[in-house]
Amino acid sequence: MNTMQDQNLTPAEVTQLTKAMLSVALVDGIHPAEAALIGQFYESSRSADMPTTATVMASPDAQSFDVASLVGSPATFADILLLMCLMTAYADGQLSLAEKNHIHLMATTLGVDAQRFDDHLAHVRDELVGALSHLPDAGSVAMVVKELAAND
Repeated sequence: MNTMQDQNLTPAEVTQLTKAMLSVALVDGIHPAEAALIGQFYESSRSADMPTTATVMASPDAQSFDVASLVGSPATFADILLLMCLMTAYADGQLSLAEKNHIHLMATTLGVDAQRFDDHLAHVRDELVGALSHLPDAGSVAMVVKELAAND
């Protein structure tokens, strides 16, 4: 899932995306897989004049996120934000209802309609299934697909 690959993000956008991802992870406690994903994104996207990844990750509570400050952002940035947040939520193996509601509120605030949100959700789920599809145990992959669908 390399949604950010060809994106030229400003330091402010990297910071906002990181804060948004952290806000999702904090919904039900930061899981190590969520922290790893957020840290990897930030480290690969930050410029030399930005705080270190260790500094940002050391105090995620201090990295408050206010989605209302992003109202009026371009639709492409809103899409990236939602995709990154959904990936963060799924990083621990499941999208909790609280995480889904949190991300849906972000979508609504940013003017993303329900269909577009559902499309993003399906895209991330499809990416996860695609990442597992190379496994030799098709039964296990089918079970994961069923669990992903049930949790949404």
